[in-house]
Amino acid sequence: MTPLQAHYRQLHESSLKKIAKEGFSYDAALQDSGDSRRGLTLLLRPNESLKAAFGKFLEAVKAVEPDQYFYPTSDMHVTIMPIISCYSGFNMDDLELSRYFSLIRHALLPVRKMTVRFEGVLASTSCLMIRGFPLNEELEHCRQNLRAAFVPTDLEQSLDKRYKLVTAHSTVVRFQREVKQPEKVVALLEQFEGYFFGEQIFDQVAFVYNDWYQRNEIVKTLQYYPLND
Repeated sequence: MTPLQAHYRQLHESSLKKIAKEGFSYDAALQDSGDSRRGLTLLLRPNESLKAAFGKFLEAVKAVEPDQYFYPTSDMHVTIMPIISCYSGFNMDDLELSRYFSLIRHALLPVRKMTVRFEGVLASTSCLMIRGFPLNEELEHCRQNLRAAFVPTDLEQSLDKRYKLVTAHSTVVRFQREVKQPEKVVALLEQFEGYFFGEQIFDQVAFVYNDWYQRNEIVKTLQYYPLND
């Protein structure tokens, strides 16, 4: 078992134990039209083939919990790094965006295309995710370069403030109200435990302005960074 496989397993089993005791939780902010949390993120976008494969899992969950929040294909993503984690009061006009563009461009210059395999699912108490496994070192290379680039600057940033990112998951379902059939959700997690969704070679990184949920109507793509062969 690789370190990432072990990490996913530990997170998943820890969540299942908590769910068995306390049930699923839910995110009330999903239905709050006044949620003003905004930030900046570097991310990867899955292709149409992957989004269709992710959709098979969403449809299975929707069949047992139709009132939850399901990510539309336009919003599906893999977070590379939250440059500024979302918070209320964030104003992009307060930033020197040109400095961010330049710093990120230089950090990504040596980074090559990232290959990620998506297999199996992962639960937290309030959301369901697709597990991603990088097949080369480029995602980690990218993250390390970004950390090294931002740390010595005075630019506003929140890299690794919440936790150090080591995964390549994609969140696809969030619970926005009480889960009515928890045992059926857990059964679906077992059913999709080793499901192969596909692989993708990512050839560009997107730098976006976003809300907490990466909703397409709020997201603004600020820059694309192509990756080398």
